[in-house]
Amino acid sequence: MENWGLSVFVEQKILLDAEVSSSSYQMELTMVVVHEICHQWFGDLVTPVWWEDVWLKEGFAHFFEYVGTDFLFPKWNMEKQRFLTDVLHEVMLLDGLSSSHPISQEVEQATDIDRVFDWIAYKKGAALIRMLANVMGQPLFQKGLNDYLLSHMYGNAARDDLWSKLSQAMRSEGRDINIGEMMDRWTLQMGYPVVTISKNQSEQRPTHYITITQKHFLYGEEARKNLSFTDTTLSLCSLQWQIPLTVAVGNESSVCVEHLIWINNRTETHRIGQMDDNTWLLGNINQTGYFRVNYDLQNWKLLIQQLHSSPQIISVGNRAGLIDDSFNLARAGYLPQGVPLQLIGYLPEETSFLPWHAASRALYQLDKLLDRTDEYRLFSDYVLKQVASRYHQMGWPSNSAGTEGSVLQASYQTEELQRELIMLACSFGNKQCHRQAVAYISDWISSNKNRIPPNIRDIVYCTGVSLMDEDVWEFIWMKFHSTNAVSEKKILLEALTCSDNTFLLNRLLNLSLSSDLVPEQDVIDVIIHVGRNPQGRNLAWKYFREKWDILNARYGEALFMNSKLIGGVTEFLNTEKELYELKEFIQSSGVGAGPALPRALEIVEGNVRWHRLHRRQFYQWLRKPPSLG
Repeated sequence: MENWGLSVFVEQKILLDAEVSSSSYQMELTMVVVHEICHQWFGDLVTPVWWEDVWLKEGFAHFFEYVGTDFLFPKWNMEKQRFLTDVLHEVMLLDGLSSSHPISQEVEQATDIDRVFDWIAYKKGAALIRMLANVMGQPLFQKGLNDYLLSHMYGNAARDDLWSKLSQAMRSEGRDINIGEMMDRWTLQMGYPVVTISKNQSEQRPTHYITITQKHFLYGEEARKNLSFTDTTLSLCSLQWQIPLTVAVGNESSVCVEHLIWINNRTETHRIGQMDDNTWLLGNINQTGYFRVNYDLQNWKLLIQQLHSSPQIISVGNRAGLIDDSFNLARAGYLPQGVPLQLIGYLPEETSFLPWHAASRALYQLDKLLDRTDEYRLFSDYVLKQVASRYHQMGWPSNSAGTEGSVLQASYQTEELQRELIMLACSFGNKQCHRQAVAYISDWISSNKNRIPPNIRDIVYCTGVSLMDEDVWEFIWMKFHSTNAVSEKKILLEALTCSDNTFLLNRLLNLSLSSDLVPEQDVIDVIIHVGRNPQGRNLAWKYFREKWDILNARYGEALFMNSKLIGGVTEFLNTEKELYELKEFIQSSGVGAGPALPRALEIVEGNVRWHRLHRRQFYQWLRKPPSLG
């Protein structure tokens, strides 16, 4: 928590033991510290006039925590790479719902204040700032921002004050762009667009023209087609943005210079350069824009062929972006289900962390949708097929905590790629991965020396608990109580939720809420992680409903935590029965949960709809994947 000249941290976000803490934990702590320091400028030196623009402090602090951390540890590649998966991709999941809201919200009474502190303010704010910085160019953006801070220091400012200073900076270099007019579309409207780029097929125009359309992206696209045309759907359909679209043309050996095209209308035609049947289009270069990009199916085919033959022609950021966009476009019904599955067929050749990280996030979402279906093995086998060769090539890390294994000395990207592959391999059932995890746990128990490398301890602990007997669960429970390392406590507690034994899971749930054996701030994480376990999903959902009054009384005032709990427990419910139970629960107990329950309902409705509309096509593709020819 930032205060004028005094930042306050909870122990979990400030204490670090280099001998046992993973690189991810070190990164998280660094970013929290940088975030709070940034508030000395954004929030303290210049304070938003009113709560509706809380993103002016939280969005900037979140953006600069990546910039600042990148400055301190450039090998982590936070600003240009990790920002994409951890901020942009994550918030677009939330902002693609019809229950989302504009980043600037009206606040009329005290009870409205808590609800503006959500991921839309933090992460969407950061993503829009990043987009604006790239449109302006770093020197002009920095100049405008500096003028904004100097003009309003020790005082208050609104978004129009920021737009004014940034516009002045642009005009000083002869660039007459009305920043306010552009950015109001992004801050006063909810959601974001999907931009569709197509080669012009008209005989009246040569092939160097492309057609570009924009449309409000929503995960409930199919459902909206069946709705009566209400005022709500009218307002959603009428949303438009001023979009700074960068487009490049490429072929199997090179990518041409990118073009910046401003999209102001629903449909536009632009001249882009000579193309032929073998050239592909790529939009939103390095994902600097806050929107998704879709293409005609032929262009998707060419991009997929490029990834399979020579992926390095496309930048790391765009490879991650193609993965994220394709999976989410398919989930929302804009693309056939096989497109993203065929696209990730190139992953055995992928040597960079970021695309693997984007893929694993998408695959885990699908995993939770499918893990209780009869044909789940088709999916898990396909994932393991993509993972196998790179996993065996990368191997497992050596245990060199505090020396060469330190995140400050080792190659962070290599270390994180290795971790990502081990996590995928163990999660989806690679037998060698399971044997290695069990061997590590067995060695720890027999020798009482933990030789498990810190960066993969959470994976090994969880895998061991899920595969081994009750004695291992008791061993981990004992270690949870005996360790003093904050980061170690966290992953030990999460490992306890990985058990396949529902008796142990139920015991953990009851202990977490009814005793002081589990810290109060960790109770929510216990319930959520039990719910992520296929064996514990029904258990956590039932427990959540039964204990709602207690949970709401304890965490209801902390809207962020309450929202996290509701979202975490419900996000992977996906049957008609569970949807009915959720509706019934909302009707009887939904008072006081803010926007979290309506959002949860929309997500579960989307999960059920995906099963109804797309699951069959998804599994049909897996049974007989087509060739690239």
